[in-house]
Amino acid sequence: MKTIILNGSPKGNVEKCGSYLLAQAFAKKMSTPCEIRSIIKENRLDLIESIQHADNIILIAPNYIHSVPAQTLDFLLALPPAKGNQTLGFIIQSGYPESSESEIICRYLNRLGERLGYTVSGSIAKGECAGLAIVPERFKKLLDEFSAFGALFEQTRQFDRQLVEKFAKPVRLSKPLMWLLNALTPLSDVLGWNRIMKSNQAYEKRLDTPYLGPAQVKTMNG
Repeated sequence: MKTIILNGSPKGNVEKCGSYLLAQAFAKKMSTPCEIRSIIKENRLDLIESIQHADNIILIAPNYIHSVPAQTLDFLLALPPAKGNQTLGFIIQSGYPESSESEIICRYLNRLGERLGYTVSGSIAKGECAGLAIVPERFKKLLDEFSAFGALFEQTRQFDRQLVEKFAKPVRLSKPLMWLLNALTPLSDVLGWNRIMKSNQAYEKRLDTPYLGPAQVKTMNG
């Protein structure tokens, strides 16, 4: 069985890429070598040719505000229909604490795979990945779990339901925790983003809307 992992991050296959680190972990304990290919950095036609000769295809990509990166989505829309009994699975990682932020992406991708005739292995929405590419040593447990997950997938060609549910936690933060975070947000702005903007001479421009036309600005301003 040949498996290809598609890295959908614009960063490509570099160590400072969270999607690439998860892909490496997923393939680590598989008995058959698993290719990790970069959607953004490789030739599209060559990559699609390789996909057509694979048994299993897995996309690992970041959540870019309720969607995958535009170039990755464009590639997925160009995927040819499945050939034979090919499987297609999706892993969406994000820095959001709640995995619910990625639910709509996973539902869309599942439907896309079905329409193209693939056997959809499943989809994972994994939050809390902020810092994965910066301090991967703090994510050792997660990376080990992904290695075990990949080895199990190789045997079944399906995403284990219990592990999918485990990776998704927390789906939504509790109300008490939300209240606490909302209370701390102003302090975070003052000590964090505001300080960074000021140090880069961007604070006075924080409300600029350079990509909106005059009519849209007028609508926003009432």
